[in-house]
Amino acid sequence: MSPDGTPARAALWRHPAGVFFALAAALATALPWVWLLPLDDPRLAHVRLGIFGFGGAAVAGYVLTAQRAWTGRDAPLPAWLLGTLALAARIAALRWPEAALAPALPLVPVAGSVLWPVVMARRWARLPLAAAPIALVLAEVALIRDHIPAGALPLAMAALILAVGGRAVPAFLASEPGRVPGTTATGPLWPGLCLAGAAMVPAAVPSAIALALAALWVLTRVRGLWQAGAANLMLALAYAALAPALAGLALGRLGALPPAAAEHLVTMAAMGSMVLAFAARATMGRTDGGPLRPHPLHRMAFAALFAAALVRTAAEAAGDPAPWIALSGALWSGAWLTFLGVHLPALARPAPFPVLSASRKA
Repeated sequence: MSPDGTPARAALWRHPAGVFFALAAALATALPWVWLLPLDDPRLAHVRLGIFGFGGAAVAGYVLTAQRAWTGRDAPLPAWLLGTLALAARIAALRWPEAALAPALPLVPVAGSVLWPVVMARRWARLPLAAAPIALVLAEVALIRDHIPAGALPLAMAALILAVGGRAVPAFLASEPGRVPGTTATGPLWPGLCLAGAAMVPAAVPSAIALALAALWVLTRVRGLWQAGAANLMLALAYAALAPALAGLALGRLGALPPAAAEHLVTMAAMGSMVLAFAARATMGRTDGGPLRPHPLHRMAFAALFAAALVRTAAEAAGDPAPWIALSGALWSGAWLTFLGVHLPALARPAPFPVLSASRKA
């Protein structure tokens, strides 16, 4: 027990948000520089480290944190062990790039630890999101075995962001103190998800139309964005970034935007900012009954991510893109190192409650 009589809380490093968001940031920091390694296929290694390494760690951290609130159950394995397994999977992917099972085997216990409590609690409505980590494992195996093209992954990740953010962002905005009723978007997610699914058709024009409509739908989910406090504004802006990312994919389908530019709008502007906006909430300032307060370094990191995405997209139009790509990589890695400057010192402190929401008395 703590001196005030409330239950003592474990250190953040024992919590999935502490472990997996730190791992995601570390992998993100290394991501732009995979191209410098002596690999047979650095592009594939870059894609795998970005989507399944960085993205997979962030998804696991979020869902492991959320499932405790959904089910009242802890994961069957400790967070530090699950994080070690996830890191081992990334090392195996670099060491044996053609082996499908080498990275998959360590990730099975991670995915199972997400899924098992939800199944045992019979929270079937949460099952699709709880199944996301195992879906990422299967998708990586399919990619290695050439069953799916790498170009399909950004749209799949955009659909995941659309689903997770489409539920979480309005909920966080609606729960903000002083929020005027009716200024936050409500309604089902199925229209956006159906549009994302329709965008997967091979025909260019129908796919582009579906993507453009999905981009417009995203904007309806961040209604009241400018009334949000700083923490929720970061989250809403990250979700809003999905709109230009989807529009970029639409232009890419029509040949009006280079594929690399469209893909990086998704992975850097949308996925990167969304992960940071969620992860930063675990270490933001808290007062009972008040909103979360981002650290100045959180704000710097968030701005640097958007700058990195813009520079990387513009690099495709440059006559010599190499310097601009290097600058984008430096901004991206600098953003995640800045995030870690807040996150790592906080690992030794008690995990806040709730981890991703404004604090309240236990």
